[in-house]
Amino acid sequence: MNLTDLGTIQRSTVIRAPRERVWRALTTPAEFGKWFEVESAGAFSPGVRVRMVTTNENYQGIVFYITIGEMKAPERFSWRWHPGSVQPDPSDTAAPMTEVVFQLDEVPEGTKVTVTETGFDTLSLERRAAIYKENSAGWEYQMESLARYAGNPA
Repeated sequence: MNLTDLGTIQRSTVIRAPRERVWRALTTPAEFGKWFEVESAGAFSPGVRVRMVTTNENYQGIVFYITIGEMKAPERFSWRWHPGSVQPDPSDTAAPMTEVVFQLDEVPEGTKVTVTETGFDTLSLERRAAIYKENSAGWEYQMESLARYAGNPA
């Protein structure tokens, strides 16, 4: 794989829960924090920048921000962020961001969730491969975490 192939990450899973349940897990800050392993400050609403602090023991204390994009209940939720565990200075508004989109579709087994992260091609070559690898593994982990969390009754 060369650096031009590192533009998009996509992962899908089927969660044995109604779409509305999965939607709540994605878009309610308290629920989101449980499976994504973060503490957040702020509501999830289009255009809002939300401060997050990781609680995962391997990345504990990393501060990052997401800017909420689309919230089309219960189908589509998106945000933009600076990917990777090494974050740019929060005041650097010119630092490239990627977009994360969750698509929820009803299937006979429950809800198919597809997460797609795009925009890696806007990152510098020095950062792109490392961040792509980190986030690719990260989305595997997060989709499993979401399935465990949302697949259990609230």
